[in-house]
Amino acid sequence: MKRVLLGIFISIILLVPLTAKPFSITKADLFPVETEVINREASTYFIYSSIESVEIVNTEKKNQKIKLKKEDYTYDKNTGKMSFKNPLPYDYCIAQIEGIMSVPYTCYLKDFEGTKNRLLVILNNVTAIEKKDYVYDPKTKLLTFRPDIDISTTSYYMVYYVQTANGIVSKTISNDFNDTIAELTARHNQELFGGPLVIYKDRTGVSLSKVSKEVGFKINLWPPKSCTICETYNNGVRTVIVYCTYKNKLVECTAYKTTEYRK
Repeated sequence: MKRVLLGIFISIILLVPLTAKPFSITKADLFPVETEVINREASTYFIYSSIESVEIVNTEKKNQKIKLKKEDYTYDKNTGKMSFKNPLPYDYCIAQIEGIMSVPYTCYLKDFEGTKNRLLVILNNVTAIEKKDYVYDPKTKLLTFRPDIDISTTSYYMVYYVQTANGIVSKTISNDFNDTIAELTARHNQELFGGPLVIYKDRTGVSLSKVSKEVGFKINLWPPKSCTICETYNNGVRTVIVYCTYKNKLVECTAYKTTEYRK
């Protein structure tokens, strides 16, 4: 049980710092991204041919930010790593970066420890094929897309495996919940590790009355901070659990009982 709950929390935590912002509508050739700053370094994941601007934002007070000069940082086009020459003014901060991306589009999969079969790449809700849609080099950890693939107009979702959990790099064009990606990811995990098929469907922001109709049993709770439907298929039997996350607890709901886990 603890492993299941930990997996849900890790996925939520990792998804945030690695997710690109929607593509810039003010200047079509610029690609903006937010990335966490750790020990005076930040990784852009996608490789830029040039950096146009860098702002350091206080994560505790988002209205506090400073714009860096070109001489304040260095950028490695081989790894996507940005290093800052001087101490930054905030203890916890993110870098908001705008620049022109390298073409063909190339992504650096930071900390990826697995082999090629442990990498899942989804483009516009379809599983991408290695050597046809992209090429991955395990030595450099660089994933290079086919030259005619335009990442700025493509919905992408990449899952790769690191020592502690999954790494995720993603951008969805639509704000709709993507059950297709959830199922493709689940089937990929099943192929790698065996066992039952386990699909996690994000329902954050959906009313619990609608979730109740979807799963077929009543959920009597206050609106949660986040909501996830877990569907498990094992030997033709479907089991459904709904996880509702609150500030200080996680609630597990089934057709038969409701269980609280305090944080």
